[in-house]
Amino acid sequence: MLNIQIDNPALEADLKQTFGDNPQSVARAFAEFVQTKRIGDDIKVSLSQLEQGQALKSADVFNSIRARYE
Repeated sequence: MLNIQIDNPALEADLKQTFGDNPQSVARAFAEFVQTKRIGDDIKVSLSQLEQGQALKSADVFNSIRARYE
């Protein structure tokens, strides 16, 4: 289990206003944020590879992405 301590009173207040005192809601939102960040990072890498002429077949790409996030 990972515990995260928030040392920013303004951020803590924003989280409490948005999610109340439900740590499960905060954990779900954080997990969604991390997954979105990973997807964005993957897209950046893919664009860089495309610019360098390292293109792959689209079917292979979609199968690989789907397998990673299922």
